Amino acid sequence: MNKKELEKIKKKALDDHIPIIMDETLQIMEKYLKDIKPKRFLEIGAAVRIFCNMFY
Repeated sequence: MNKKELEKIKKKALDDHIPIIMDETLQIMEKYLKDIKPKRFLEIGAAVRIFCNMFY
C-alpha cells in the first residue's frame, strides 16, 4: 500500500470519526517492522487496517 492510499484511508476515517493510529505511532511501528521483519502478524481491532500487532 502506498502513502497516497494510506492518506485516503486516513482522511475517510477522520471524516467518519473512526479512531486511528497517530502518525508518530505509525512511524514507530513501520521502523519496528522493518527492523525485525516478522514472518507474520496479527491485526487487532483495526477499523481501517492501519494498525497491527505482531507475534513471532
